[in-house]
Amino acid sequence: MRFREELVLNIKAPREAVWAAFQDFSGWPGWAKAIKEVSRVGSAWRFRARGQAPVDLVWVAEATERRPPEFLAFQSVPGTPHNLEISGWLRLSETEEGGTHLELLLEGHPHYDSPLLDKAVDWYATLFGEPSKLLKVTFEQFKEHLEKTHSQRELSASST
Repeated sequence: MRFREELVLNIKAPREAVWAAFQDFSGWPGWAKAIKEVSRVGSAWRFRARGQAPVDLVWVAEATERRPPEFLAFQSVPGTPHNLEISGWLRLSETEEGGTHLELLLEGHPHYDSPLLDKAVDWYATLFGEPSKLLKVTFEQFKEHLEKTHSQRELSASST
């Protein structure tokens, strides 16, 4: 099952802070409930997320284009062990209020060593909306994490 998900969020935090937090992949398990672990694989990153039981979603991706702090394109690394092929991009722009407008496009498809497991995953995804649900929930948590962190920094700065 192929998927294409587009996500748009407005985050009450400066664009540079959103850019830095997005690229702090090793910190994702601290705020994203579905992300179990993130590790470095050469120039890429390996993510492991809670997926369709009993299988976790695993993808290894690297940047294909980077224009800090506004644009990042990424895709799966061929030849690395994973069960989710992805590609996409993230675009950040400043809002008039000093926040960040985030646009994310993610395309891909899960694939497993077993044709039976592939069919089971397709069935599960059709019924329960994975991975779009996972993506939306994760980025709502990202927004909440950033806004909370940014708000705390503003309070600390104003009290000193």
